[in-house]
Amino acid sequence: MREVVKVEFLPLAKFLEIHREYSLMGNQMENTCGLYALTYILRALGYREHGGVKVSEDYLAYLAKTRIAPEEEKARREAMLKLLYGEASFSEVTEKYGKVMYRYELATTDNPSELGTSAEGVKHALEVVTNGELVGVPIPSRRGDEVYFTEDNFMKLTKLLMDKIDEWEYQAILNLQASKLINIVSPYHDIFTALFTPNPELSIGPNPWSVGHFVSLAGFIHVVDGSSERIYFLLRDTYKNAGYRGYHVQPVDSVRRALVRDDGREGGIMLIVKKEIAPRVEDAIRDLGLRVGIWNNGTPF
Repeated sequence: MREVVKVEFLPLAKFLEIHREYSLMGNQMENTCGLYALTYILRALGYREHGGVKVSEDYLAYLAKTRIAPEEEKARREAMLKLLYGEASFSEVTEKYGKVMYRYELATTDNPSELGTSAEGVKHALEVVTNGELVGVPIPSRRGDEVYFTEDNFMKLTKLLMDKIDEWEYQAILNLQASKLINIVSPYHDIFTALFTPNPELSIGPNPWSVGHFVSLAGFIHVVDGSSERIYFLLRDTYKNAGYRGYHVQPVDSVRRALVRDDGREGGIMLIVKKEIAPRVEDAIRDLGLRVGIWNNGTPF
C-alpha cells in the first residue's frame, strides 16, 4: 500500500491581503528590512496613511530611527540634487540610486554593527502609525548568554502560535541571523526538498548571507509522513529572489537557531496584535516560561 504524506498549510490572518500588498513592492531599500515588512502588513490591515503621509518603508524608517551609512546619505543627496536641477530623469535616478532614495533624512552611523533598525524602533513605528490600536509584543530569543528559545520552549511557542492564529489574528516579524536558515537563494531553495527530506539543512545547505535580518511570518506548514510529523515556518522575505518569489520554507529548528543567533546579537519575534488582547497574549507567552521584552540586535533606538 502506498504511503500518503499529508501537508497542511496554516496561513496567518489576512494572508491574501498581505500577499497582494507584498507583491506590489520591489526589493527593500538599504537597511530597512524590518520596516519593509511592516509596510505591507500595515497597508493590508488598512493603515495606508498617517497624518496625511503615505505609509511607506522610508516613512516608517524615519519613525523607527533607522540608521544608514554616511555614504548612503551622500548618495541620497546626490540623487535629490540631480532631480531638483533636472540633471537626470526620474527613471535614470531611480535606476542608479533607488536603494537609497529615502524621502526622509535618517540618522547615519560609521559603525557597521549599528546599521539598520532596532526591535524597539519597529515597535515604535507600528504603534505610532496605528495610534496605538495595534501594539508589538516582543519575544526575545535570549539575553546575553542566557538562551530562552531552547528546543523545547521554542516548539511550545510554535505550537501556541499555530493554535492561536484565528483567536489572536496576529502578524509576526522575526529578527534573525540569516546564515542560520537553509539556503534561500534561488534556484537552490527547493521547496520539495525542504518539505519532504528528513534533513533539509544537509540537503540544501546553509544560507550564504550572514547578516542580521528581519522577515515576516506568512504561516506554518505541517507535514505528516507516516508516523513522523514536521513543522515548518513559511517566511516572507524582503528580497524577491529569495526562495520562491520571496517566500521560503524553513524547518522549525533552523528558525530557532536563526533567532537565537551566535553573532553577538540578540534576536526575537515581534507579534503584532490588537491592543486590547496584548495582556492576554503576553500572559500566554510567559506561561510557557518565556520572556516578553525588547531584544538588543546591536542597533540603537
